[in-house]
Amino acid sequence: MRMSKKKRKSIKSDILISVVIISVIFVIIYSWNYPSVPKEFVTNETFERATGIFFDYETTRFPSNVEIVLPQEEGMKIGFVIDPWNLNFGIIPTGGNYGTRHIILVNSEDRNVRVDINVYGTIKPLVSVSQNNFILQSGKSVTVDIYLNTTNSTKPGNYTGEIDVVIKKPRYSLLSWLV
Repeated sequence: MRMSKKKRKSIKSDILISVVIISVIFVIIYSWNYPSVPKEFVTNETFERATGIFFDYETTRFPSNVEIVLPQEEGMKIGFVIDPWNLNFGIIPTGGNYGTRHIILVNSEDRNVRVDINVYGTIKPLVSVSQNNFILQSGKSVTVDIYLNTTNSTKPGNYTGEIDVVIKKPRYSLLSWLV
């Protein structure tokens, strides 16, 4: 049985459309997940820009660390870090929520942006944030609290890493719904 010329052309057209759709989905997924895990942790606040096909990304990378110590009844020393350029939590004892840092984010863009906060390194299991993976509307600001949580079973030692604040901006207003 032979296929008609019209039917073969229709099948070729369907295959071509499928390949184009799969390619577009792949490009969207690739640009959706940018940026990637850092290879090295920063030692000072660092600002980076990257451009994807559909989105621009602005990443502020903050060094982060804490020294966890066993609680002592007398003479307990707790150290606080107040430098605005880092998210260090100082020296804190095990068994509680002793550390909180704050980041104020302002969207001065003419469209909404997506904010993602990523934690890397040995400090990651100890850190939580008040809000993450959210949309910040144009002209608005928000304060994000970053908490350091320990339990009685948290082992004493130095925990280090990095906290990245990634702002994802659509390059074209047509793509604002993808944020």
